[in-house]
Amino acid sequence: MNAICPVCNGLNDEPMVCGNCGILMNQAGRLEDYKGPYSPYMGKDTFAFNNDVSIIGDNCCIHLYTCPDCNRLEHKSVQLLIM
Repeated sequence: MNAICPVCNGLNDEPMVCGNCGILMNQAGRLEDYKGPYSPYMGKDTFAFNNDVSIIGDNCCIHLYTCPDCNRLEHKSVQLLIM
């Protein structure tokens, strides 16, 4: 069985509204892509976001979202699909 991210593979969109200003945010890719050159090889439980939220689990893909109005960054956990 293979697990895939529906957002990474274009199967569906996971919209997110900015918690600061209420504008629909833009999906900016996977958190792994922004954490450094070796981050895709690290476990997801080693990531921290804004120095206070730990992300744990291998059955999800963490995506970053940016607000086009106030430039706020937020993250969202997307459940992987078993194929």
